[in-house]
Amino acid sequence: MSDHRDTQDTTASHAQPDNFRPADAIESLRAAILRVDTIAQVACYAVDELRYPGNAAAGRAFARMQILVGQAAEEASAALVQGDKLMAALTKHLQARRNNQELGDRDGARTRPARARHQKRSSPRARARGAQRV
Repeated sequence: MSDHRDTQDTTASHAQPDNFRPADAIESLRAAILRVDTIAQVACYAVDELRYPGNAAAGRAFARMQILVGQAAEEASAALVQGDKLMAALTKHLQARRNNQELGDRDGARTRPARARHQKRSSPRARARGAQRV
């Protein structure tokens, strides 16, 4: 295998963190896993429909292919189930966060400080002027 895939994490240079939405990212990943799962399941059904080859070498290769396709289908299905669990957990988390923010907004409305009162006049002259007005 001369052409290996690059396994290092990379990020796009033009990605803007302000636009990142975890729910959309997980849903996009789940959709990709669903496509892989579908392909793996179809491949599994197709392999099961093939006739077993006549000679021993081809038979061993055929058996390995069936095993690998079956394992790929199982792994894709397991990843899809995990994606569903992550989506449910994220939805629950976001809902709880939204509820806490709404509760905080309501509590904040009730606990607002009272309006500041006018300070009492401190000088005798100012107090006298105030007394004359009343």
